[in-house]
Amino acid sequence: MPTLDQIETIRRLNDAARRYPGHASRAVVTEGFQALPDADRFAALAVIVGFTKFDGDNDPYGEHDFGAVYRLPQGTWTERRPDDAETITQTVFWKIDSYDNALMFGSEAPWDEAQTKRVLTIMLASEY
Repeated sequence: MPTLDQIETIRRLNDAARRYPGHASRAVVTEGFQALPDADRFAALAVIVGFTKFDGDNDPYGEHDFGAVYRLPQGTWTERRPDDAETITQTVFWKIDSYDNALMFGSEAPWDEAQTKRVLTIMLASEY
C-alpha cells in the first residue's frame, strides 16, 4: 500500500498524464471513440483534460486515475453526471494505468517516474 506522500505523487503524475496526453503519458483511444464526429471527440477530450470532479465514487484511492464525461442532448460535454440519466446521449470513460518501462507489467512503484510509464485510455462506456 502506498504511503500518503506516494499517493500524492501518483495523483500529481496522473493529473499531468491526463492534462497533457501524449506528452506526459502515452494516450490510446478505442475505435468507438475514434469514430465519434470530430467535434464530439475534441469536446470530450477538452473536458477530460480539464477534469476536476474527483470524489469517493470515481476516486476511492485518491489517485485521479479514472473518470467519465457525458454528452448532453444539446451537444455539450460535461464531467458532471446529470441526475436524470435519460439526458445522457453518450458516456466516455478515461483511465490511467501505470506500467513498467517495457509496458509489459504493472508498475511496482507508480510514484517513481523513472520506473513507470503511464497510459491514458479513452473509450466509449459501451465498449467497456
